[in-house]
Amino acid sequence: MSGSVRTLTTGPSLADQAYGALRQNITDGTFVPGQRLTERGLATLLGVSPTPVREAITRLEHERLLVRAGRTLTVAAPTTAQLREFVHIEAALRGVAARLAATRASARQLSEIAETHLASLRVPRHGRTVEDVAREILTLTRRFHAQIDDASGNRMLVDMIATATAFDWTARLHAATTLGTHYPAQEGHQDHQEILEALRSRDPDRAEELTRTHTLHTGERFLALAEREQTAAPAEDHIGN
Repeated sequence: MSGSVRTLTTGPSLADQAYGALRQNITDGTFVPGQRLTERGLATLLGVSPTPVREAITRLEHERLLVRAGRTLTVAAPTTAQLREFVHIEAALRGVAARLAATRASARQLSEIAETHLASLRVPRHGRTVEDVAREILTLTRRFHAQIDDASGNRMLVDMIATATAFDWTARLHAATTLGTHYPAQEGHQDHQEILEALRSRDPDRAEELTRTHTLHTGERFLALAEREQTAAPAEDHIGN
């Protein structure tokens, strides 16, 4: 089992810590879809007894991030059709989050969302690999949406969105890297600018509609590219201006 797994500290809620650590390693690709895991191996990696790990695994099974067949425990491996369903769920949930954020976001939260958007516009491209640029852009766009989710003030909604998007990072990174210089970053930036303006205007209807439409279009684009990955032309080595 490879990848970076943080060591847990002692405390009153090791099960919660184990859940957070394992969930993070599933969603960031440290544990890949279809990978076999064991309770003992995970307990060793996290530096705790099997009990909190067992509780964390149960929670992750309920979220369908881990799958158990008999005695075998594996990371879920959703099909493209299932990922499409997740995109529609994500779009609906993120639309609601934007609607709530339009009326609940504080001035500080709006400022942070704007700063993230500005940072995504300024990602340097010259002399960098396609994957490095794609990774930085995707990190910033995910932060942009996560900040809006948080500004909704609804923890349950935020958790539901996190589950719906648990497996999209790898697919999106592969698609963006494959597309290379043809990645339509400008279109996404324009969408984000309009969403930001709707939030600033405290317009919940517009914020919800823009976010839902943007999420659907973006998700479908990434999935379509992932499906064509085998026949797509190789991405260029570097992105230049």
